[in-house]
Amino acid sequence: MKVGEAITSAGGARANEDRVGHRGTLAWVIDGATDLYDDTVLPADSDVQWLVDRIGERLTGAGLDEYRGPAAALLTSIADDVAREQAALSFPASRVPPACSIAVCVDQGTGYDLARIGDATAVVDGAHPTVLSTGYFDRREAAAVATNEREANRVVEAMHQRRLQTMTSGDVESVFSGHPNRQLRPHTACSRWTSTDCILLCTDGFARLVTDYGLYPSWPPVVADARDRGLHYLEKLIRDAESEPGGAGGRFKRADDIAALLLTWN
Repeated sequence: MKVGEAITSAGGARANEDRVGHRGTLAWVIDGATDLYDDTVLPADSDVQWLVDRIGERLTGAGLDEYRGPAAALLTSIADDVAREQAALSFPASRVPPACSIAVCVDQGTGYDLARIGDATAVVDGAHPTVLSTGYFDRREAAAVATNEREANRVVEAMHQRRLQTMTSGDVESVFSGHPNRQLRPHTACSRWTSTDCILLCTDGFARLVTDYGLYPSWPPVVADARDRGLHYLEKLIRDAESEPGGAGGRFKRADDIAALLLTWN
């Protein structure tokens, strides 16, 4: 597995809460969910920064140890570790824990295993094209934006409720967290490298190329331009679109953090 290019950047003045990484047998993107509190209880600049950095450390270690098992099982194991560490740090039971979305690729030698949790995206280009993505969170956020225009005083309360629901409900989609009652819902795909041209992993800020801004009609031309023109070219298209009036596209944030990487086989 070879990383052709990797990018990440902040969508505004706040610290970048997205991560991109690749070590050994693993490659990943992580999209930290915006913190719901002004204060921090975990040992980092924010609770979500602690979470995404801790996950990155665990993925780095597993990649260097040449992990070749299922991607979903690895994410479940990391969530268990996060839960134990939060408990050891006396994370308050009354507080909503930090959360994130993840897409990870495990190089298993002749083949690979992909897993997505939350609204990260994995796109496979090759003999058997595959897209691991969801419109679940986009639809819910658009509905929340419309509702909160009428009920501004309930914005934070509603965000807490939605976050907890996606952590614990066991619905078709979930977010990654160390909540004591977490129910992860990984979506997976696997294939052989010989039938695969490349794999794109990205966070929802990068996916706006297709989902929000309509700069591309579908994922195949995005992957083609990622390969031919580069991820930085696509990043500029996104930032230019966000600078236009109405660039938020029905989202809470006008501009989002971005993380993406492109994988090929040696």
